[in-house]
Amino acid sequence: MTPSLESLEPDVARRAVLKQSPEPSLVGLNAEPEASDQPDLLPDWPEQRIEGQEAKQYLLDFMEHAVRKLDQVDGYSASLKRQERIKGELGPEQSLQIKVKHDPFAVYLRFEAPKPGKEALYHEGRFDNHLLAHNGDWTRRFFPRLKVDPHGPIALAENRHPITEAGLEHLARKLLHYRQLDLNDPLAETILDREIDENGKLWYSSTHSHASYADDRPFAYVEIRYCPELLIPLHIVSYDWPQPGCDDGELQLAERYHYENVDFDVTFSSLDFDPTNPDYGFQRY
Repeated sequence: MTPSLESLEPDVARRAVLKQSPEPSLVGLNAEPEASDQPDLLPDWPEQRIEGQEAKQYLLDFMEHAVRKLDQVDGYSASLKRQERIKGELGPEQSLQIKVKHDPFAVYLRFEAPKPGKEALYHEGRFDNHLLAHNGDWTRRFFPRLKVDPHGPIALAENRHPITEAGLEHLARKLLHYRQLDLNDPLAETILDREIDENGKLWYSSTHSHASYADDRPFAYVEIRYCPELLIPLHIVSYDWPQPGCDDGELQLAERYHYENVDFDVTFSSLDFDPTNPDYGFQRY
């Protein structure tokens, strides 16, 4: 059921249940810390539900820790399920395979559904800092490959965010920014808890609600789930503010992202972010 402003207090019956996902690779993130790293260790996630200032402070420290951990990895591959509302219309859920390299920043996307075979590639400093993309269907015979501004209207016609903001590190930095805002905002509500999904998997969870719209408060309500092994966010669901004239205060799903099969131990070659890769379809037709 879609939440409303009057029913933002989370409960088990209302929470979306995550699909089962294999345990992510721990290599590169959860290596045994050296003595000099000890101050960076976090207290354990609270055993019981907490809220208010205590929850805000803990989550701020948690996200600072998550950003530092992601800064330490070169990149990763993962599966991604996402659903986005664009110009008021909620699109279908998309399934993708994603590769991300952090320095220089590069992203490769291969769509599995609903447009199997569609690919997108961005590599900072290459291709005039433009995005390369092609569809996986018959339209490729007329438009084999596009090279477009990642922030332009063509690239954003079917994407809520530019590819330059893709990936877990960008997500973590955005969440850290919002947690910094929440800390000194008495009207921002934060609740931390633990959840078990239908497959018996444990997730750490947080929910966030705000009193009124502002430019730096793009969402009315947000649910986030964190991997207990990696201590990073892997699942986020955000809801837009009620539409003008909507009497019941119903919130609309704005965007949903769920990462699984995350592998931080992957080794990329120069072809992983190159359109000449023979396993990619950028050169066909």
